[in-house]
Amino acid sequence: MDIKSLSREGFSVRAIARMLRLNRRTVKKYLEEGSRPVYTQVERESVLKPYYGMVKSWIEEEYQATKIYDLLLIQGYAGSYETVKRYVRSLKEQQTQLAYVRFETLPGQQAQVDFSDFKIVEADGTETTVIS
Repeated sequence: MDIKSLSREGFSVRAIARMLRLNRRTVKKYLEEGSRPVYTQVERESVLKPYYGMVKSWIEEEYQATKIYDLLLIQGYAGSYETVKRYVRSLKEQQTQLAYVRFETLPGQQAQVDFSDFKIVEADGTETTVIS
């Protein structure tokens, strides 16, 4: 139910406020204005925007948000760590979404193997590199 229909049914401002859990002044304002007020939010430019290029390059170098924030402070950045963290997270999410492409073949058509090399130290102290 909305405020106007309740008012037309004969409910008082106080009763409407109690039913809808609103302040009486809010109910009265809606009844006087004729409709709910439209609030607009001003779109502001991020304080981080001048540093976007630097942040992207540091992410490519696999820096973490804390390190990026410290480097930005040296560059004169005046924003918060939370702003940097949100931006870094959004960029990393974009990277991970682009990084994985599913590759499927029919069973038995192809095999995939991961290789790695590591060193084994024998009892006599000799080192051997093993590839597996």
